[in-house]
Amino acid sequence: MATKLEFIGTLPIFANLSEAARTAVAAIATEYAFKPNTVIAYQRDVANSLYIVKEGRLFAKGLDAGGRAREGLTRTYEPRQSFDDLWLFVPGVHPATVKGSTGAGGTSNPDDEGRLLIIPGPAFHKLLEEFPVIIDQLAPRDDGEVHYGLSDAAWQEARKLKLHRQVKASSAAALMPEERLEFFARRSLWLLAGRLTLPVTLVLAAAIILILMPIDTGLQRALKIGAPLVLTLIGLSWFFLRWIDWRGDYFVITNRHLTHHEFDLRHFRIRLVKIPIGQVQTVEVLKPSFLATFFNVGTARVTTAAAAGKVLFDFIDQPGRVKDVLERLVGQYRAVESAQTQALMRQSIEKHFGVDSPLKAADAGGPAPARATPRPESFLARLQRRYGWRVEEGNTITYRKSLFILFKRIAWPALVLTVVVGLSVLALYLDVTLWIVILAAVAFGFGDLLWLIWQAEDWRNDIFQVTDRFVIDIDRAPFGFGESRKQAPISNIQNVNATRPGFLATLFNFGFVSIDTAGAAADIVFEYVPNPEVIQSDIFQRLDEFRQQQRVREGSARREEYALLIDVYRQAMEQQRIPQRTPPGYIEEESNQQAP
Repeated sequence: MATKLEFIGTLPIFANLSEAARTAVAAIATEYAFKPNTVIAYQRDVANSLYIVKEGRLFAKGLDAGGRAREGLTRTYEPRQSFDDLWLFVPGVHPATVKGSTGAGGTSNPDDEGRLLIIPGPAFHKLLEEFPVIIDQLAPRDDGEVHYGLSDAAWQEARKLKLHRQVKASSAAALMPEERLEFFARRSLWLLAGRLTLPVTLVLAAAIILILMPIDTGLQRALKIGAPLVLTLIGLSWFFLRWIDWRGDYFVITNRHLTHHEFDLRHFRIRLVKIPIGQVQTVEVLKPSFLATFFNVGTARVTTAAAAGKVLFDFIDQPGRVKDVLERLVGQYRAVESAQTQALMRQSIEKHFGVDSPLKAADAGGPAPARATPRPESFLARLQRRYGWRVEEGNTITYRKSLFILFKRIAWPALVLTVVVGLSVLALYLDVTLWIVILAAVAFGFGDLLWLIWQAEDWRNDIFQVTDRFVIDIDRAPFGFGESRKQAPISNIQNVNATRPGFLATLFNFGFVSIDTAGAAADIVFEYVPNPEVIQSDIFQRLDEFRQQQRVREGSARREEYALLIDVYRQAMEQQRIPQRTPPGYIEEESNQQAP
């Protein structure tokens, strides 16, 4: 029997992978054994994995609302066939119920077992994040008979992972893990052209003056040189500032959030509004004038259930794309949420009745890899953990204020220390008595050094934390001289805003993360933190995880009650204690009357 690694090497979808890449894929794939008529997947359940038949057969059958087989969804899967690689990137819904076929082992004996490989989408996504070179190796190609690599739809989603890395690297939207970029737009170039009209006019006026103005007198000669120079400097500066203002405003839609990044040139301030996809309610496209309709420029107004209320994607080209993308993503979100509910209901019922899992893990991948010996923490790692701006340990992420704030706090102690050292050197050079120099240097230098250490420790002790349950603001005095703490439950968070107020904050990339929570005095602000957009995304990720776990917890007791109700109902039916509600023969009579 072929191992997982050997089998994966024979599959067309992974044919272009290197040996190391196939080994990595085999490490996240799980092999299962199944019996004939074993249900592998239920119709309308959530689908987020790739299924590959290794041995035996699978039979898929999809039914419509009337219980009739749906054309195109009834088929058989033979060895080395798979479904569906798109689910590796985009969670979906099973369109059909998939069972093990009779003679699963490939023979006529119905007791034979088949084999199936399942590759989970989240694990595969994480693999591509860690080794992005694999994305290019999955590119589709045809040799006339066999299709190699991913399907076209899956390849389009895989290419979005590259955009994910580019956006993540630039911190433009601070994407979370498993977050795909679906839409990115700046305001229309037509808007930019209108705003650049006056600056360009000034530059053209300067050129006209330089060409046409006479130089008969000294005043005219001076004006011919000075006026164009002033107009050109004003026009180019104005042009550059307008371009920066346009460049800093953009809109992003991912499979999890929609984001509005706004740069205010007048105050040199950046504001980032991020709304979960699940809170989108309606999308309205507005083209308020004939010119807007002619140039296909307008506004997409998104109404949400968040505290932000409405989000405007204004003055963008083809605003209808926003509506199309959001309607598709919201539809996917609701379909997957419904599928997850159905799957959880089924699991609760099977757990109540003690139904065994239909799939049994089969170890056919060779010996387990040796467990790596943990290496001792390096000096740089300890330094990063103690002074890093973002430190993740277990379920807790700890943030510190920007290094710019540290430098600001230690500027005066450092300056005084520099002056003391300089005066000491000068005193020695001027031949002042040595013991006086030493005494003065020690007195002033020691006190100033204590001041510097106090300021540095005060900066290090002021931390902000995000856990799986709370957001926490801790303000500690150095060396245990006091502490104040403010925290709010994750469940109370209503909105999270990130801002970079002012020139220095924008230049050195630090700002504020404002966390609006339920309660009169429960709002928390992370002040002067680096990369506020990243922290905002971290909080949203923890909030999404908490809400998902909360749905599971809240629904667990309810699903157990439903399972118990079904059990009691079944007992009553088996004991014939429930009277019949429909008269005998009523259904048959109705059918005969309706028949032509």
